[in-house]
Amino acid sequence: MLDHETHVKIADELHQANIDRQPVELLTKRYPGMVIEDSYAIQKIWADRQIETGRRKAGHKIGLTSKAMQAATGIDEPDYGVIFDDQVFESGHVFEWRKYTHPRIEIELAFV
Repeated sequence: MLDHETHVKIADELHQANIDRQPVELLTKRYPGMVIEDSYAIQKIWADRQIETGRRKAGHKIGLTSKAMQAATGIDEPDYGVIFDDQVFESGHVFEWRKYTHPRIEIELAFV
């Protein structure tokens, strides 16, 4: 497992990548010893930082619920995370491509 300082460094990098709309190099490639617990620790730091900048939690999500997506990512269990208010859209919403970094659509379960 990575140390707390590394968790903070990665959370900062992800925060800035979101602002700059730039992808980051695969974290498990850069940190081969990274484990799932690291991911959730980083996510917590990152989510807290989002709240500090004014975003508001709107709910929670579960991803990688299909065996096909798990196989594609090399992960053998669903993952979970937070949904912020600016990630909730009404049916029929038109998304602006330029606001995203390599956008893809994936169905995930969400709880608001």
